[in-house]
Amino acid sequence: MKIPFLTLLGRFYAALFIAGLTGCAYVTEGSKLGPITPQANAMRPMIEHTVGDFAFTMDGGGLVTDHLAGVLINQNVLNAWLDKAYIRDHEAVAPGEFTERTDYRLTLSGSQHGESSIAMQIVSGLTLFIIPYTVTQHYDIRFTLVDAKSGMSYAAKVEEANKAYMELFLWLALPFAAHNEQTLFERIADHLYDQLYRQGAFQTTRAPVGLP
Repeated sequence: MKIPFLTLLGRFYAALFIAGLTGCAYVTEGSKLGPITPQANAMRPMIEHTVGDFAFTMDGGGLVTDHLAGVLINQNVLNAWLDKAYIRDHEAVAPGEFTERTDYRLTLSGSQHGESSIAMQIVSGLTLFIIPYTVTQHYDIRFTLVDAKSGMSYAAKVEEANKAYMELFLWLALPFAAHNEQTLFERIADHLYDQLYRQGAFQTTRAPVGLP
């Protein structure tokens, strides 16, 4: 299930809170994960997902809570799986509230840390964002996937990083920033799915829940 506003990390946290209220941002697409083409599955399962032990930190202060940051990551990864027809649908649930209406149960753990110079943030703010500063996001994303019927458990993890440049005159770069952020999460999604598939997930021959 897609939630339009909560995609692309809340449009990269609402363009990093409207790019510092006055500035604008350019976001790189990531530097660690190369493009891959996972093997498609015929099952296309229904997945429920939740956030477990996940930490979000940001130098200079955070814009969202640990849980919300995790929810946004799950939405972006699962939306990418849905767009590529790896799954039939997905739904977010509260921790410990998985239902019987799903084929697989997915839990996110790990961390996201925004690394930035607090001094440069202050200088940039004092100059009304004419002097830029950067925020490097470090992602440690870990998925635990459980087959709701068999109880079989699978695990996958990726590490990735990207950088946002915050500066007053970068508003023309916002479409490129959105594209790069989407590319980042498509690659993260492909690597996570590929790891899970290679362990045997999504390969069962039984009919998915809700289908004859």
